[in-house]
Amino acid sequence: MELKLEIGTKIKIGDKYAEKYGFDKGEVITLTEGYFEHDNGLYTETQSCPAIWNEDQNEFDSVFHLFGNDLENFMDCDVVF
Repeated sequence: MELKLEIGTKIKIGDKYAEKYGFDKGEVITLTEGYFEHDNGLYTETQSCPAIWNEDQNEFDSVFHLFGNDLENFMDCDVVF
């Protein structure tokens, strides 16, 4: 599943996910390249991964922030081809 969640992938938000995480039911999101600061203990570097822009927070939400590190929160969402 993680291999399919790449930049450009479209995901249709399921009813359960929408209710729990505040998205619109049936909304389709498209993953873009998001940039994040990562502190590796010695210095801070910028890394990127699939994400969506969060207008309210004025920052990216990574695919891992959206669906969990092991995609355990993907729930009833669908990858749209």
